[in-house]
Amino acid sequence: MNPRCMESPAPDDLSLLLAVARRDEAAFAALYDRMARPLFALVLRIVRSRAEAEEVLQEAFWQVWERAPDYRAELGSPFCWIVTIARRKAIDRLRANARHLQRIAEVQRAGDADEFASPLAVESLSAGERSAEVRASLAKLGAAERCAIALAFFDGLTHGEIAAALGAPVGTVKARIRRGLLKLKPALTRMQATQNS
Repeated sequence: MNPRCMESPAPDDLSLLLAVARRDEAAFAALYDRMARPLFALVLRIVRSRAEAEEVLQEAFWQVWERAPDYRAELGSPFCWIVTIARRKAIDRLRANARHLQRIAEVQRAGDADEFASPLAVESLSAGERSAEVRASLAKLGAAERCAIALAFFDGLTHGEIAAALGAPVGTVKARIRRGLLKLKPALTRMQATQNS
């Protein structure tokens, strides 16, 4: 356990965090200056990418800003509270990256786009009658368009990640998604009209 977590809260850290809870931007900047360096080192050890660590650190401090009024001193020092937030954000980022990598690997294993199996997210659409029309429309798309749309909208992959998974240029991926969405537009429009009536 970090020895600093065992100490009583440093008055400066505590007073800064209490000021942040009152939306004091200067206190927030001072707290960031005090804690960013050790937190960055911790996050970097977890995510192993400087760019990812910078993003995670930014997300962690945004959460500190948002949740500062919820801080309770009896549960630990401000430093330990913020370390916990940063660590959780870093682990969440690792899990999200692992899901993306797993999905990319599945697509690469499928090899032929015609063998691409609909993701679970598409199957979960079957909950309502209207989803049958969307599924039928998706089935009418070419395999390349259907695959690109599924990866983008159901799995949340970026255009770059889809391009890497499919071994296609980013421009080609964007074109497939656009063509597919244009083909789906009539079905989605009918579905929306039915829903609004």
